Amino acid sequence: MDEVLVFDLSGPMAHFRKYYTNTSALSYGFPPRTVLMGIVAAVLGFERDSYYESLGGGRFAVAVKVPVRRLVQTVNYTRTKTEDLGVLRRLGAVPGTQVPLEFLLPRGAELNLRFRVFFSHPDADLLREAARRCEEQRPYYPLYLGLTECLAQPAFVRLFGRGEYEPLAPGRTVLLTSVLNAALLEEVVLAANGRSSRLVRERAPYAFGPGRSLRPPVSVIYEADARPFAARLRVPVYRFHLSTGDETETVAFLEG
Repeated sequence: MDEVLVFDLSGPMAHFRKYYTNTSALSYGFPPRTVLMGIVAAVLGFERDSYYESLGGGRFAVAVKVPVRRLVQTVNYTRTKTEDLGVLRRLGAVPGTQVPLEFLLPRGAELNLRFRVFFSHPDADLLREAARRCEEQRPYYPLYLGLTECLAQPAFVRLFGRGEYEPLAPGRTVLLTSVLNAALLEEVVLAANGRSSRLVRERAPYAFGPGRSLRPPVSVIYEADARPFAARLRVPVYRFHLSTGDETETVAFLEG
């Protein structure tokens, strides 16, 4: 792996819809890999549905930096069935549909959610262009956390060159800060850091195929309180020493 771009996404609320819900819209507690691809595509200016192949070869990791709380709010959706389209074009009223929608909000004293994204790609020019736009806070398209109503702001952290981060061999116990693809897990080491962890396991979308068809989802594990958790993995993990004090991030990329 070569260069790695690290940037934060912040916003007051988020909704990352679970792919298997219909009568209510529940949210993941983190942006899945498909969302991360869309965010990088928006930073770079890719058109909708045009980036699945070009960004599919990238590597992504994400860490939840602010604990979240959940709020379910019923919202009104406008019905858009075929028989309603003519009425809508004439600016007429059509029946609405009420749907419970789950929002993520920051817990405690924090004012904004914050997710730290790690992105690597074989195309160095593409990666550096994404880094430049994040550093200038000038994404090509506006960013949002799942819904257009949940606007997000990027904050550049660092562009790590090869050799500026530390690879850690498989099989050793690490304090992982990122969301983990469960297929990469060898063992969770309970209370290794002197405190218990609240781990959540969910199935989340991983990639899109032609025609925006959803590829098979993957099981992921993350810590519900945005704290590191101890684990041993079957693949290498990577430790990043950030420029802000002694802060480090130990992450596993979702691709392995």
